[in-house]
Amino acid sequence: MPITKAQYTDLKEYWDYQRKIEYNKEALKNMLNKFEGRVYNDFGMVSQDEVFDNLWSKVVSDDFEDPPKGWIPQDKKYRFEWEGEPKEIKKLSSSKGRPVILRAKISDKDI
Repeated sequence: MPITKAQYTDLKEYWDYQRKIEYNKEALKNMLNKFEGRVYNDFGMVSQDEVFDNLWSKVVSDDFEDPPKGWIPQDKKYRFEWEGEPKEIKKLSSSKGRPVILRAKISDKDI
């Protein structure tokens, strides 16, 4: 059941924080999808759920990233009633800027 407008206005900080946690969980799960079938321990292959639980238990709230604008949670209980279907998280890092070009200066003394 999605979050209604009244629920959100009454407990804005609470719902913002819950959605922030959900965003970070989804981001971690998406990252772990890249390692599916490639994580082993002494007893064989480790499940993604086990790796997620292990890593998530070590994450502190100071490490949380804010969700980008337009992000919609996969879990319906964290969606607002006015939001549509979720989109895939494409990029977690900041946007690309202009490429940096380093040029060496040659002085008369170097020649």
